[in-house]
Amino acid sequence: MDFKFDVNKLFVKELNKITHTLIPTDFTSNPQELRDVQMKVSTILDDIGKASAIAQNLNQPVTSTSKLQDTDHIVYLLVDSSGNRGLGSILGFLKTGWKNLFLFDEAGLYHKLRTKCVLDFYVHESKQRMGLGKILYQHMLEEEHLQPEKLAIDRPSNKFLQFLQKHYGVHGIITQNNKFVVFKGFFDNVTRPTNEVQSMRVGEFVFSGSSQKHSNSTDEHLLPRKHAISYPATSRSSYGRYAAAKPTCSVANIIHDVPTLGLINEPTGSKN
Repeated sequence: MDFKFDVNKLFVKELNKITHTLIPTDFTSNPQELRDVQMKVSTILDDIGKASAIAQNLNQPVTSTSKLQDTDHIVYLLVDSSGNRGLGSILGFLKTGWKNLFLFDEAGLYHKLRTKCVLDFYVHESKQRMGLGKILYQHMLEEEHLQPEKLAIDRPSNKFLQFLQKHYGVHGIITQNNKFVVFKGFFDNVTRPTNEVQSMRVGEFVFSGSSQKHSNSTDEHLLPRKHAISYPATSRSSYGRYAAAKPTCSVANIIHDVPTLGLINEPTGSKN
């Protein structure tokens, strides 16, 4: 993507990191110029976010200046310094961030985790199939010291899934109800606290993770195991941009015998 201003004055490297400050991490200049730099970086973020949304048939951008501010999200920009007649062009970007998610593991148990996610990924249409996506993704993994299978992906397209399998060998999609996708190996070495209710088996309201035994309990806050309520497991075959909404897991609903899995269309996958 080309811009009317000199992109090369903002970004001195091929790969650049942008945070909520809107100041490139390696940028050095007169303090009086910082406001102008932030305005130009803001223009870039808004324009590439719109281009990504159009490419993915989204109603609104996932990436923008307003969605980056007041967050810990990071945008990695790939720059071609020779593009746009020497002014520099933006070839693509990748956005990551931390999210608190409820995720199914391979055994069908819910886990409440804070995990690093890939939130947006885009290479300009004129520059695809040139290895640029691999350059961006590999840089992000090295910069954040991550393994590919340890990332949760927000609503990936089929093209993105094929990219991950081809270049990183990730396999064994563990489908979710909250529009995120994780892969085999994601839950390796994941442990649950012993003093909190952190997981629930699909189709059966039996809680695990409590340090106390409730087999004969009448505690109204947790159902005893012998009184577990069973419902047919909900389908988790959908993933990607049009996956099912996240089911609610309200203990109050469970106490009052209200089945909750798969019944409430609650929006998830915040685009912050």
